[in-house]
Amino acid sequence: MKNLLKGLALILILSIPFKSWAQSDCNPYFLLEEGRKWTTANYNAKDKYQGKQSYEVLSLDEEDGMLIANVMLISYDKKDKVVMEKEVEFTCKDGVVEMDMSKYIPEETMEGFKNMDVEMEFEAITIPENLEVGQYLEDGGVNMTIAEPMQMNMEIKIQDRKVMAKENIEVPAGTYEAWKINSIIKLDAMITRETKNVEWIAKNVGVVRSEQYDKNGKLNSYTVLTEIN
Repeated sequence: MKNLLKGLALILILSIPFKSWAQSDCNPYFLLEEGRKWTTANYNAKDKYQGKQSYEVLSLDEEDGMLIANVMLISYDKKDKVVMEKEVEFTCKDGVVEMDMSKYIPEETMEGFKNMDVEMEFEAITIPENLEVGQYLEDGGVNMTIAEPMQMNMEIKIQDRKVMAKENIEVPAGTYEAWKINSIIKLDAMITRETKNVEWIAKNVGVVRSEQYDKNGKLNSYTVLTEIN
């Protein structure tokens, strides 16, 4: 049970900060070009470094009017040791960006499911081409059902996504004019846990900063964009 929850939590952590990527002629909130690279770093509430993620656009393809971007993701721990290296996929069509959250499940997590009868349903995170203050965005999440050897349901829901403001924000990679978006994250697996996520999304860049809070509003961690080229 503990390992399953840890695996689902990792899916959530990896998915939240990176959901607004797009080619500029499809959606303006991220400019994907082959060979483009960027890095984000994670910190706890006491500003202690907890690790980083690096990204590189490997290829761009178009199929039936849909843009498909293959991106190499490498995740590092606080000692900068590689903990996951995986190719992930993003699509953009009609100005809406989606990601297949199943591709964010680490291989070691899937290994733990191999002897179980598991069904997963993914509700993709999306962001529209045009944003405005006060706008609500569509929910997303992951639902997992385990039939054997035990009956169990687990759900991660990303909801109440609201555009709060447009403001300037400074991160190690630079200063950006960004949309501030709040959301509520609910994890329901025998017990219910709720956290709050705040992120800032800039045009042609994507998410430049995200913050995670507990249900009482206390900061747990944050992630910032450290470099991009």
